Amino acid sequence: MGKNTGLVYTNEKCIVCNKCISVCPVPSANYAVKLADGSSRIEVEGDACISCGACFDACKHEARSYRDDTEQFFQDLKKGVKISLLIAPAFMANYPTEYQNYLGILKAAGVHRIISVSFGADITTWAYLNYISNHKFLGGISQPCPAVVNYIERNIPELLPKLMPVHSPLMCGAMYVKKYM
Repeated sequence: MGKNTGLVYTNEKCIVCNKCISVCPVPSANYAVKLADGSSRIEVEGDACISCGACFDACKHEARSYRDDTEQFFQDLKKGVKISLLIAPAFMANYPTEYQNYLGILKAAGVHRIISVSFGADITTWAYLNYISNHKFLGGISQPCPAVVNYIERNIPELLPKLMPVHSPLMCGAMYVKKYM
């Protein structure tokens, strides 16, 4: 991938305060670079970044950005692409009085189905219990967080056999929707 080419990247607001580096759990995910105009900034190594978001919280200069596909999403809906959404259960908790309006707007814009990720969590729980009982697998690491999995894959590969061989609730839900809905 390379510097500043992943999901998370550094924008022009960087003042090289190094706060992003100090909170990043992956030492090789940030690099100081000298720009053509002689200034410097901290860039993100796309292959090393686990997209955990810690740098967004730490940066008071709003110098971190992420690749946003929102416009593409709405363009695809206008073209008639059949899109289903999986919504995190926290969505309703974060927008208790507005969530129905937001979901209605998305449905009116052409979203095919809206499914709660809690449905995927039920599938994940069933798969965990099934795997544990069939394989007598104890001491495994559950993996609902892609940042944790990315970190283990890139930095502690000896823990890979300890990862539960079950997808996250989001992925389980997405796979079910794609296969059966």
